[in-house]
Parts: sequence; C-alpha cells; structure tokens
Amino acid sequence: MVKYILKRFFQSILVILLVVCIVFFLLRLMPSDYFFTEDELMKFTEAQKHAKLARLGIMELCHECGGQGEIDGEPCQHCHGEGFVNRSVLAQLGDFFKDMFQMRVYNAKGKEVKTIEPVNVWDYLSMKSKGEDPFGKDLKEDYQVKLKFNLGKSIRLEKNQYVTDVIAVKMSISAKIGLISLAISLALGVVFGVLQARYKDQLFDHIGTAYTVIVNAVPHLVIYTVIMIAGATFFGLPMRYDATAKNPGLTMVLPIVCLSIGSTAGYMLWTRRYMVDELNKDYIRLAKLKGLTDQQVMFRHVLKNAFVPLAQYLPYSILLTVGGSLLVETFFAVPGMGPELTMAIGRYDLNLVQGIVLLYASMGIMGVFIGDLLMTIIDPRITLTGKEGVR
Repeated sequence: MVKYILKRFFQSILVILLVVCIVFFLLRLMPSDYFFTEDELMKFTEAQKHAKLARLGIMELCHECGGQGEIDGEPCQHCHGEGFVNRSVLAQLGDFFKDMFQMRVYNAKGKEVKTIEPVNVWDYLSMKSKGEDPFGKDLKEDYQVKLKFNLGKSIRLEKNQYVTDVIAVKMSISAKIGLISLAISLALGVVFGVLQARYKDQLFDHIGTAYTVIVNAVPHLVIYTVIMIAGATFFGLPMRYDATAKNPGLTMVLPIVCLSIGSTAGYMLWTRRYMVDELNKDYIRLAKLKGLTDQQVMFRHVLKNAFVPLAQYLPYSILLTVGGSLLVETFFAVPGMGPELTMAIGRYDLNLVQGIVLLYASMGIMGVFIGDLLMTIIDPRITLTGKEGVR
C-alpha cells in the first residue's frame, strides 16, 4: 500500500512537471515583445530591450563577437550585428527550475530589500557549505533571509509583483467564498439527495428532480441575474463584492449563493443516483428481512456505500475552490482567482499565466490522488493494489 502511494505521488509530481514544461515551451514561442510593458515598448531602444532580455535570461551575449556586434569591422554574421543572440529554450527552462526556490532578504518591517538581489537556494547552500556569506557585507543585523517559492514577476497585469504574491492574495479571496459555498452545497446536496432516494417517485423527489433539471438547463448567467435582482430587491443585499464595506460579509452572500446553486444540484443528482442503485442490491433486502428499520438501512448501509464515489471527487472539488469561478467572480466583481487567468492571457502576462497553470495542474492532479486515498479510508474493502478489485 505504501509503495503504491509513493508511486502514485511521484507519478503525480512528474505529470505536473511535464505540464509546466509544455506550457513553458509554448509561452517561449511568443514574440519577445510580450516580456515588456507597454511603456517599455515605446521608450526602450533596441539596445535597452536586448539588455533586459539578457537580464531575464532570454538572450545572451554573442560568443562570436563578444557582444560587440562586429568582427574586424564587419557585422557579426552570428548575431547580425546586434551583439545578442537568443538562448536555447532548454537553458531557459533550466534557469526556471534552478531559481524556483530563492533566498530573499527582508528588513525589520518585513519588506523585501530591493538593493540585494535574491540568490537561488542551490547557490546559497553551496556558498554556505564553503563558509562564504552569499550576501556579504550588505546583510545588516536587522535583516532576515527567508526561503521563498519563486515563479518570476508579473510583467504586465500586476507589474513587478511576484507571481506567488499575486496568486496568494487572489487565492485567499476565492478560497474564502469557495469553501463556504462548497460546505453549504455539500450539506444540502447530500441531505436532499438522501431524501429524494428515501421518498423516490413521491412529491419531494419530483421537486428535487425539477430543481436539478432547471439548474442544469437554464444558463448560469440568467440564474445569477435573477438571484442578484431578488437579493438586492427583497433582502437589500449588495450587488457587488466590496472588501472595504462596513460589513464585507454581506457582500459575499450573493456570490456564495450563486456558487452553491449549481453544486447543490450536482450533489443531489449523484447522491440520489448512487442511493437508488444501492437500494436495489441484495444486501439491502437481506437487511430489511433481518428487521432493520428504513432509517437504519438508509444511514448505516446505503449512505455509507453511496458516499464512496462522491468521496473520490471531494478533495478535487475542495482544491479547485481556491481556483475561483470565472462567471461568479466576474459577475459580482470579486477580485479572486477566477478571472485572473483570462486577464493574464488577454494582457500576455506570460509569467503569471505560467504560474496559474502550474497551480491548476497541481490542484487537479493532487485532488484525484487524494480522492483515491480517501476512498480506501471510507471503505476498507477497496484496495488500490492487487490483481483483483483494483480501483
């Protein structure tokens, strides 16, 4: 079991790294102009552009002419007289992974010291092992050196801010709203799904089925509009999210309700389906023949077995809540993760796109992995290894 878990874990890590590499290669096919802000494109000379690209590791000095642009008075044929040549994508990818963990210097107030360049963790450890101080005399007594995860800086959308800092701020907002809505939808969906299965083909079941059909058939934007108008008209709820409001919790109500609507319908549908499947099995008939009440059968046997398939996707759903909802967050002006990826793509902010894709890939893959483990905890009869009954 432990061997299989470790195997699946490392497989998940390899898949995440593969996704990152593919995205990295695709983004490096974009023109180099996308590594500059709009102001830099207008003001920078070609020499300044080449210098910045060299600092970013995208270009390097020409080895033939030593960056002079000419050899014996003639333009260098290798760099076409520019003095810089493009670095290979593999070399850039190597730098990306090498600098993924950095040692940064912060002052007593917790702000990063901009005058001291970060050092990647491998060079830091190497110099420390030799007894050298990576930051030399620049490190004052009240300065602190901290290990930070690094995905570069935002180029256009959030200028000069670390991608990890941007994602952390956006993620906290999306996670706050998403986790509350997930808890509500999970509780309501499972309870109503159980009641639908318990009173199958009766009035409550018909009402629940109608709700599920309407939610899945009507476009979500129409439902969100109705909820927003009804909430503002009858309950006086704010129509837009505002963290600076006197009561910011009220501004979260409508986004949470909208997020819960669709998820509740999904949990109702699948809980009812799995419950009905379990109710038709022989062991349920045997339990009833032994004298167990309907409530004992439903909650002691049926619900436990019916919840196993739902549990497989529960960690995946929880992790993806931090990714936000594009429609809901855009509709209610929530500054979360939902619209961030589309905005980053629209502004060609390559580093931010790469960081968000890495986040989504990690959450999706690890969510499936954790879901498999959760199934074995809920139902010990399920084994992840072996020749028979492999899940």
